[in-house]
Amino acid sequence: MNPRVWFKSISLENVRSFGTKQTIYFTENGKPDGKTARWNVILGDNGTGKTTVLKGLCMATGNYWNDSDALFFRRFSRESPQIECVADKDGGEVKLDKFWISYGAMRNGEYVHSANYSAGHKVKADLLLTAYGAARAATSLSPSLSQQQNNVQNLFIDGSPLLNPEQWLLNAELAAKQSDDKQNYYDRVKKSLEKLFEGEVIGIESKTNYYSTNVYFKTHYGEVRLHELSLGYKTLIAWMVDFAKGLFDRYPDSEDPLAEPAVCLVDEIDLHLHPKFQRTIIQFLTETFPNTQFIVTAHSPLIVQSAEDANIILLKREGDETRVVQGMEVHSWRIDQILSSDLFGGISTRPPETETKMQRRRALLLKDGRTEEEDKELAQLEEELGMLTASESEEALKALQLINKALPH
Repeated sequence: MNPRVWFKSISLENVRSFGTKQTIYFTENGKPDGKTARWNVILGDNGTGKTTVLKGLCMATGNYWNDSDALFFRRFSRESPQIECVADKDGGEVKLDKFWISYGAMRNGEYVHSANYSAGHKVKADLLLTAYGAARAATSLSPSLSQQQNNVQNLFIDGSPLLNPEQWLLNAELAAKQSDDKQNYYDRVKKSLEKLFEGEVIGIESKTNYYSTNVYFKTHYGEVRLHELSLGYKTLIAWMVDFAKGLFDRYPDSEDPLAEPAVCLVDEIDLHLHPKFQRTIIQFLTETFPNTQFIVTAHSPLIVQSAEDANIILLKREGDETRVVQGMEVHSWRIDQILSSDLFGGISTRPPETETKMQRRRALLLKDGRTEEEDKELAQLEEELGMLTASESEEALKALQLINKALPH
């Protein structure tokens, strides 16, 4: 049985937006002693460090390092950035060596950095870690599938090419024609691709004309090539097929490579996806890759609402540092409740003009000793807003104001 290695926590100190040490737990409900969570969704405003967390996981396990990653330093600080990870290996906790970057000598007026690169060796041999950045896309070229790419390179280098699904299938089909031993591999590749394309594609077939052999995807509107599919679907398929190929390579003797253990990091998993698919993507990936731990970032409340068993992680800016908030129960919330919560910075679900009028109405209701003109203005607002104000009476608003004043801050 192949060992399962998932992440249990990561601590970051003096890393980009993280100043004082912050720990994120990849466990059920974010509890330090909780069971390792399969789904972990990281939320936060732009610049709060969502992508930094994903990159930190790669670096702490010894999966990526180059000179440009000295940019991990916290701006205007000479304290060494430090990253610590704890993994869960088949139910047992494994604390990884600390990864840190230190200042070295001055060269041409600038500091030269070095890294303690012994990190991650305790689990690296057993851990299949793959990561995808927001600029992911399948290549339109036909690179050799024998060339091994770094599994996390796409997260660090924008535009780093991913596997072309057409090329993978054609290579497997060609190998099957040349050797009966490869037929089983081809059948599994095609079956896996059909599963990944399920929903928009009802069949996959290769056809040869006078000049070349191409793969055609059967849709409800006819046969199309990969580049003719919608952008959202291509963006999703690009990383899913690349990830599936990694599982095939890692577990060549498995009858179902997609069910083998792995960890997948995806930046902006909701990128270009239709709202309908945003609501089903987590369930689809859970069923397709049942033994994979997903750690993803998102900007969509639909992703949060659909993540029934997910560990929700909120990164908040406090002063000039990022703070981690976990343990939020939002599974039964409506979309408007999620949007107006701290998870998304209290965004109003009403049009800006309506929200401005609502705020003015609240201010007038809470004001003692309104003038005659202000009473007329309030009456006009009540008429314009109609039923939107039904749950916000003057008494209710003043009672809420008193409660807020009494709460500790």
